Amino acid sequence: MSIALHGFGLGGGIAIGQAYILDKDLDGVAQFTLESNEIAAEIVRFEQAVKVTRKELEYLRGNIPSGAPAELGAFLSLNIMMLNDSQISQAPLEIIKQESCNAEWAIKLQADILSQQFDEMSDPYLKERKNDVVQVLDRIFKNLEGNKFDWADEGKLEKGILVTRDLSPADLVQFKASNFAGFITDYGSLTSHTAIIGRNLDIPAVVGVNNARQIVRDDEIIIIDGIQGVVIVNPDQLVLNEYKRRKKEWQESRQKLRAIRKDETITVDGVKIELFANIEVPEDVDDAKYNNADGVGLFRSEFLFLGRNDHIANEEEQFLAYLHVVKAMKKNSVTIRTADLGADKNPQWNSTHGAADNPALGLTGIRMSLAEQGFFRMQLRAILRASAFGKMQIMFPMISSAWELKQAIHQLDLAKEELREENIAFDEKIKVGSMIEVPAAALSIKSILEQVDFISIGTNDLIQYLLAIDRNDEAVNYLYDPLHPAVLKVVNHIITSANKEDIPVSICGEMAGNVKLTRLLLGMGLRKFSMHSANILNVKNVILNTDLNQITLLVNKILRSESRDKIYELVERLNQDLDLF
Repeated sequence: MSIALHGFGLGGGIAIGQAYILDKDLDGVAQFTLESNEIAAEIVRFEQAVKVTRKELEYLRGNIPSGAPAELGAFLSLNIMMLNDSQISQAPLEIIKQESCNAEWAIKLQADILSQQFDEMSDPYLKERKNDVVQVLDRIFKNLEGNKFDWADEGKLEKGILVTRDLSPADLVQFKASNFAGFITDYGSLTSHTAIIGRNLDIPAVVGVNNARQIVRDDEIIIIDGIQGVVIVNPDQLVLNEYKRRKKEWQESRQKLRAIRKDETITVDGVKIELFANIEVPEDVDDAKYNNADGVGLFRSEFLFLGRNDHIANEEEQFLAYLHVVKAMKKNSVTIRTADLGADKNPQWNSTHGAADNPALGLTGIRMSLAEQGFFRMQLRAILRASAFGKMQIMFPMISSAWELKQAIHQLDLAKEELREENIAFDEKIKVGSMIEVPAAALSIKSILEQVDFISIGTNDLIQYLLAIDRNDEAVNYLYDPLHPAVLKVVNHIITSANKEDIPVSICGEMAGNVKLTRLLLGMGLRKFSMHSANILNVKNVILNTDLNQITLLVNKILRSESRDKIYELVERLNQDLDLF
């Protein structure tokens, strides 16, 4: 009997193959009580496992295979840094002493403690970091047991589909050398590190499939639909034939996309469109260059500060990160968004501010930066110093008023003055922009446009604030709708206002990378898109097959409509000549 499972699709098309179950749970760990004279040896045993794990991760970081996702190096460094955290390297030792238990049991108890702490966090990004911590403890556990991850059965894995609890960046380094068809994980979400890396591997994958390992059996035929986020276990012949057809179509479409990689992005009627990449770590720039991005439209600089337990990324470290990106992009522009931190997205090295009752409405984004002016000034200095080496822009997040923007620009002016006094070069004419992701900013857009050189619409947060919906809340996330009439009207208002004042406007939220919305946004007057690198070619393909003159009337109808059903019908008509996967 066929069974359909659902999770978060990472793209990469469709895979069909035999299941290979990799069991790496801590759930089945046995507890042993130690005699007092055995505890010292058990502590040594644990410490040795930590040392082996560190050497293993360092080796993997220094021997990343060519063609591996750029993020792997950064994530492996993060894993190594986690090993230095007392919660991982020291807390299990205390449990061994207090409980007189075996090291394996101590790791399990500590993993449970940390998992509960992360589960109580409200920020989805920080919540997802639980998996990173558990992955490191998992690796120590395996080395403690004396059996590293078993990738020896290459023949079985060849063209097979891996089904596992989770995959760490380190696993994927080893995994890269295997000719696997795809993977499924029980845990994970679209923001997990597994998802970030998986997307860039460009293979079919679905994460967050609850209880997959309990349902799927070794060697069973399974289908992964990485586009829809669907896994089909033991399909019948009719379903199998249909997905073989879809797989062939997908492969053919990918070949066509690669052929347009270096083509100029121009509509049928000759309008030039710019496609930028969103990046999270400096190494992401490699994918941006490969997909021929026109620049970096959003560098989420907060990723330089998250995951650190001991110290802040100082000015020099930040400078080198920004310098790497701006040099890599050469003459193309790089837009760095200042750190979007705050509330429960607060790094552990900053304990000044506690978690707000509602983090989304608390001290976040530019509010946090203005409250921590020393930290803010240090980041502005680092960005400015890097601007001397290429085309760079600064963008402020979560701006809600012209007054707030004025304060941010004032801090930038102070940073400039400091560098002048120190005779440190920077771009005196560096452009300044604002994120538009708060409804108040959208409604008072004119006063913001008067102070900036460009704006970028953060549709992810804008939609959530407009609709009062947390898309990570399973109770209401079905209501999250980028095609809600209010959303379309606000986005259109922002684009129209910016175009009227001749201020460049882009979208850097997920709407930009959604090919079903590309023509709609073009019809609103959007000429700059910024998205994950993996989406650039898909969006380019739509643009190359779009005549703006032919879509105008239909887009206007969509914008005038107040009916959700009607809007969906019209959007489907707008894209009816396209093959959208």
